[in-house]
Amino acid sequence: MKKNIPNLLTLLNLASGAIAILLATQSHTDYAALFLLLAAVFDFLDGFAARILHVKSEVGKELDSLSDMVSFGLAPAMIGVFHLQSIDNQLFTFSWQNIFFFAFILLYPCCAALRLAKFNLDTRQSEHFLGLPTPAAAFVLMTLQFFPVIDCISWIYIIVSLFLCILMLIEIPLISLKFKNFYFKENIFRYILILCAAILLIFFHLKAVPFIIALYILLSVLQRKMF
Repeated sequence: MKKNIPNLLTLLNLASGAIAILLATQSHTDYAALFLLLAAVFDFLDGFAARILHVKSEVGKELDSLSDMVSFGLAPAMIGVFHLQSIDNQLFTFSWQNIFFFAFILLYPCCAALRLAKFNLDTRQSEHFLGLPTPAAAFVLMTLQFFPVIDCISWIYIIVSLFLCILMLIEIPLISLKFKNFYFKENIFRYILILCAAILLIFFHLKAVPFIIALYILLSVLQRKMF
């Protein structure tokens, strides 16, 4: 029973991502965002449970990536598409501009899949991440819907999704939030990130997410230079 607890949490991650996609197709993209956040909570808990219970397995590793592909690869792209469709009813009509838009938006889940596949095989990412983790990228794409609607919003989605694809695939070392212990000196940058993220979320809610990710990258660079 104990060894199945992390896998159960991983499946709850997958279920949350699937519900987010379903809600997005019904134009409830704001509620879909909440289920994406719930998926992230389960994604954190499954790894935490596996470490605490000492029940890591190859099945769990593969299941985690498959679930992340749904929740943090496909779901944020779908949320973006159906949010834009609620603004522009012509989005699903045939035009070269729409085809161009969908090609770039669907590039995001493809790059997320490649990022997850590389992570599974890369033994260098036990202490830190190489490239932006898919949940972090998903949060940025998902929160675009909470900013004021402007005329060039579809182009903003294209530019941001392309930028996120690059960040996921380039091998820039980034902080991992996997705590081996809770000593302040060894985890100072993690604590700073968590504290700042909490403050930003309290004051700016989900609009704070892109700024938190920018801070995350900045702190990772500073940590690399100092250590």
